[in-house]
Amino acid sequence: MRTYPPVVLGRRTMPPSLVPAHETFLSQAERVETARRALLRCLPVGRVHRVPVSVGLDLVRDEVAGAVAELDAWRRPEVEVVWHRVLQACGEALQAVPEAHRVAAGTTELEQLLGAVGEVVEPLDAWGEAERAWLGLRIRRSS
Repeated sequence: MRTYPPVVLGRRTMPPSLVPAHETFLSQAERVETARRALLRCLPVGRVHRVPVSVGLDLVRDEVAGAVAELDAWRRPEVEVVWHRVLQACGEALQAVPEAHRVAAGTTELEQLLGAVGEVVEPLDAWGEAERAWLGLRIRRSS
């Protein structure tokens, strides 16, 4: 069977003036998402010995704090609303870390850990909203 390369019609790209800010956003979002996934893999599921939840919490705290310190690098009028939501979400996540640490130090019960970890990771969904806003700024590439 013969295969053909896909036809790309009307491909959309980021306007050149937004590329540097968008690339910075993508880098920060990837760091935060990688830390978030690592934290979730620390949860005690099954018989596998996991990295302690406190280690995952520290990783998320460090990555989110690092992103906040560099957040202005992708602040643009075109994404101002979601930029503020990400800033607020990062603050909420960072505020939830100490309580999650307290819970993680006191229990291995999955339900309690899920609740505490959820308070840290759920606000970070704002990064996904920001990603969708960035994608909405793409323009049709001229051929």
